[in-house]
Amino acid sequence: MPGSPSPSGHEQPCIRCGDCATVCPAQLQPQRLLLQLHYGHLHDAERDGALDCIECGRCDTACPSRIPLLQRYREAKRSIGEMHTRRQAALAARERYQTRQQRLARDEVTISERQAERSSSLVTADAVAAAIARAKAKRGTQPDKPKP
Repeated sequence: MPGSPSPSGHEQPCIRCGDCATVCPAQLQPQRLLLQLHYGHLHDAERDGALDCIECGRCDTACPSRIPLLQRYREAKRSIGEMHTRRQAALAARERYQTRQQRLARDEVTISERQAERSSSLVTADAVAAAIARAKAKRGTQPDKPKP
């Protein structure tokens, strides 16, 4: 008989009677959701409408096995919300990482270009000649120091 208490008053295994589905105003399949949640298939439970539960509690009162369905669906909603939060945090972290990698690559290219400019300007014959001229001029303007 639907809604009659189990002999022990404690939760019993689901007997798949379908009473919970019959009374669900959201047209959900509570026994299917219960099975998915039991095995930890949150994605499947979400796809099948776990978030659509309006938490009326009718499935709890209709269940002859006294399974606390409403409590399980509330926990599932919280778990699905946490799953989405973790997923968003992971996507944000991935985006930050990729942006950093792109910035580091750009910085490396810029540094390489600067080093190439410096090395090419230092190696030219004019630069070498100018450095020699500066050194000779410097030696010529300084007074000779006695050697010890």
